[in-house]
Amino acid sequence: MALEALTLLAKLEDFDIFTHKVCQKFQKSERHVLSASIRDNVQEIIFLVIEAAKTQLEERRKKRPPIKTLDILKRTDIRLEYLKIQIRKAHSLKQTDTKTYEAWAGMARELG
Repeated sequence: MALEALTLLAKLEDFDIFTHKVCQKFQKSERHVLSASIRDNVQEIIFLVIEAAKTQLEERRKKRPPIKTLDILKRTDIRLEYLKIQIRKAHSLKQTDTKTYEAWAGMARELG
């Protein structure tokens, strides 16, 4: 996972910047609620990927099965699924146009 994590982290950084730009365009009423929740969720996903990569290195070094790494990756996947729901919600609430939604959702699918 170490090498894959680097690629994933690069994609997550791009996704984070794209998400930040999209959320800045939300209506003021949603900017501090839905937008903040989405941005927090993205930050948590990044944190979990870093944690999984570090844990995997430790487990390999100690020649242990990757049980902790798999647990962290499951939590990451759950967060990502929730993020996809939030992106659909933002589009349903007319916070994004269709073109932006398709690009944003496509990036989220690619991360999965």
